[in-house]
Amino acid sequence: MPYDSHHINLKVPSYTNEDEPTHQNRLLGITSSPNQTAEGQAEDTVEKIDDALSMYNKTPLAKRSKHFANLVRVISLLMGANTDHCSKAKKYSAAMEDRKIDATHQVLGEHVVLEKTLDEIEPLFDQGWDNMIKDAGGQQAWNALSKDEQALQHAIMVKKTLISLGEDKYAELSEEEQRELDFFIWVGCGCHKNLNSVSGGNKAMIDLWEEIGATGPILLANKDNTAVLKNVKSTDDLTPAEQHALEKSTRGGVKAASIAGAIFNHKDDKKGQQDMFKWWFEQAGISMMFPNTSSNRYGTYCEAGAVLFQHCQKFLEFLEYVKDSKKTPGFTNMEKNLYNALQDPPTLSELAVLALYAQAISHPYMAQIRGHDINMLNLGPLHLKVEQHIKAVIEKPELLISPNASFTTGTMDGRKWYNPDAMDAILKEVSELPHLKDLLVRFFEGALETWKRFTTEFTPGGVIDEATDMQKELAWMPATNDVNEGILGSFRQFMRFNPRATLHMFNAQATYQRNNTKAFIDKNFNEEDHKFVIKMARALDERGIEKTRQEKVVLYNKEKTKERKEKREKTAQKKADQNARVATVSLILDKAEIGCLKGQKLLDQVEVFRHAGAPLPKLKKDYNTADARRKVLQDCIDVYGTDKWVLKAPENENSQLVDEDDEDEDDGE
Repeated sequence: MPYDSHHINLKVPSYTNEDEPTHQNRLLGITSSPNQTAEGQAEDTVEKIDDALSMYNKTPLAKRSKHFANLVRVISLLMGANTDHCSKAKKYSAAMEDRKIDATHQVLGEHVVLEKTLDEIEPLFDQGWDNMIKDAGGQQAWNALSKDEQALQHAIMVKKTLISLGEDKYAELSEEEQRELDFFIWVGCGCHKNLNSVSGGNKAMIDLWEEIGATGPILLANKDNTAVLKNVKSTDDLTPAEQHALEKSTRGGVKAASIAGAIFNHKDDKKGQQDMFKWWFEQAGISMMFPNTSSNRYGTYCEAGAVLFQHCQKFLEFLEYVKDSKKTPGFTNMEKNLYNALQDPPTLSELAVLALYAQAISHPYMAQIRGHDINMLNLGPLHLKVEQHIKAVIEKPELLISPNASFTTGTMDGRKWYNPDAMDAILKEVSELPHLKDLLVRFFEGALETWKRFTTEFTPGGVIDEATDMQKELAWMPATNDVNEGILGSFRQFMRFNPRATLHMFNAQATYQRNNTKAFIDKNFNEEDHKFVIKMARALDERGIEKTRQEKVVLYNKEKTKERKEKREKTAQKKADQNARVATVSLILDKAEIGCLKGQKLLDQVEVFRHAGAPLPKLKKDYNTADARRKVLQDCIDVYGTDKWVLKAPENENSQLVDEDDEDEDDGE
């Protein structure tokens, strides 16, 4: 079951002293909606905010202060969204922005209503009422609706009318006023920017080996593929199984670091050699935990690369110790792969490049985006600085790999190397590492391309670039999305040790602990408030929130399963109907006649050729114009009757694909 966490950034007091309010991150809770679309996640966010506001409005505190919260007003004040960089996250941000715009127009519409007399207002809502009755199917259909459904439709009508009035009011505002109301920023997590730049750099580095025709890193196949490839001496004459095993096997620095992480710091503490690794290295005078390569895809591979390179000989000695300490001495497949990789110069070159990128870019960048008071919207210059330093290394790789390489010019911020011992180890071996300079440049080129793609929100002339200092302050966002990922990790740990606990229970405990709730209570509560909280807690327990949530999930999944089944059946029927129709169409093997076809007749021939086993391109988008289709069919005719195309038998007895030449011969007989 997928889970989503929701936080909101607010400027609030500490409640423990009289200091000025500061930016704080507040947990709204974790949801487990089965609707994982961007719209569904946006709806979950609004629902969480609504739940919090509704509860607050019932409290004695709200009544004493006479400060009641309004959902529409709160949504209209949203200034942005901070997520990761996937397309769904960006769609979620767009969905939240749409809700902000509607809420803004609704608030403007409410102001318009307050400014008008009753005689001016009534015609506006009368028109909305008439449209509502019409949409329902007329007065008789409206009367047939339940009271609840009528109330819902009436509320929707009022909202639509207010939004319409607000849109008219919005159109009267100046451009500057409109920009102030429209202001909404999406920004991506800084950690993910770094992770993806490493991923882009690694891909570019991998591609370089083939481009320059050099011998690349050794193959690091898994256990099954190793068995298949055991006796392969040459790649010139592979069986299908060997070809598949070769294609599925990977190699290089990232793969070696991943294997090392699985051996020395496995995410399952019952697997791997983590305890023995720690004790053995401590005895050797090296106290460390191997970087955790299980928690993300690329970030810690750079750190792992540095550690592996720095202590390469010790890792080899440890692996030999592990091999000899077994009852039956020997390596596992993973241990053997790592042992071989750490003695393979091309693999060591890639490990060195990973380490160098981390020293020059990743560590300095991460050091500057970590911190409670950092506003991501003010970090445009920092992201430009990263880009500029990557370019500097591309133009002059000697900044990192010359004998005189120094942190003052090698790191992005001019501060000391994060791991100076790893840098010393790399610089001593530069001459022994094949193609290191070329790999370094190509890695940074790939990282630069990816970095630009993942920092588009800071583009000159964009929303953030043109935002005022006040807007950036109002839209304050942390530089990372750690809080969301962290709370999900905490939830997994919590449920592991409390398997009978409910999501509601976790949310209650987590929000209390993380939202400075105790200080708020001590500052604002009296006896009446405490009694109210106890009463509402009992009421919530009696509502069976967890059971309701589970029923909602099951019902949603049942409905989606039904929809998918109906869609599959519809698709199957459509395909059957198409096959039946195409079966009545004769196969044309005359190139001139094919050249005259167009429209549906041309499309039918494409399907006839496909059913006949013609060597058509796999992707239809490769020939999605009439000219391209004619050309493809004519090319197939050229190879008809050869080993590239043998006429396939009909799929069933009702499908008959007729070869026109054969038909003529049959008539002659």
